[in-house]
Amino acid sequence: MSGAPSVRLETRERVAVLHLSHGPNALDDALIGALESELARLHGAGAPPLVLASAHRTIFCPGLDLRKADGLSREAMRAFMVRFNTLLRRLVGYPGPTVAALAGHAIAGGCLMALACDRRVMAALGARVGLSEINLGIPVPAGAVHMLVALYPTRTVEQLVLEGDGFPGERALELGLVERLAEPEAVLAGAVQVAAHLASRPAAAFAAAKAFLRHDLVRVMEERDAAEGERFLDLWYDPTTQDRIGAVIAAMNQR
Repeated sequence: MSGAPSVRLETRERVAVLHLSHGPNALDDALIGALESELARLHGAGAPPLVLASAHRTIFCPGLDLRKADGLSREAMRAFMVRFNTLLRRLVGYPGPTVAALAGHAIAGGCLMALACDRRVMAALGARVGLSEINLGIPVPAGAVHMLVALYPTRTVEQLVLEGDGFPGERALELGLVERLAEPEAVLAGAVQVAAHLASRPAAAFAAAKAFLRHDLVRVMEERDAAEGERFLDLWYDPTTQDRIGAVIAAMNQR
């Protein structure tokens, strides 16, 4: 990945496609910073329709880069979570249409990024979407939980947040987490098609309607993250959580 951009921008049918191009796309400062920069630039350029995709064949985003997070000081981990939560709010508040193209697995933070988009197109086979935080001993961040409850059926959110199991395409469709399934090689084209369809509406009206639908959502997400951030960190640094993180990293290193 040396010298290669963490995010690559492509334009298809007047849709901005952001390809996560950071190896397996585990979330670290470099990837979050690149996404923040591109989203801010696109927002400033009029918020064109946006597809969030992955250059990796089988992984959209697996969540936090545990190897890089392991051993971080509490202050450094706090700063990282602030940046990730800010990225989620930037995604959910983006004025133009947003679609996630899930040709591969979207887990934990990767799942949250996908669910912050307006729509999702997912591979019918070979991909899973889910929140695995509870399996490590940490909660889904409070602001993200508020986002999920605001945008998705409550029972579905409870399954995501409390059970820690991922869902394949058909089950994700049944639960209302994705709107369309496609063959893996057709996911990106399908996502571009959905984004272009949404963008066929007058842009100013779309942005206003989206703002009306999500009135106060971004503000409350920020408030919830500020109120519960230390509780999240308490659980992150709990010895049993640290043991689980260590075991996951050890298993990853043996692959």
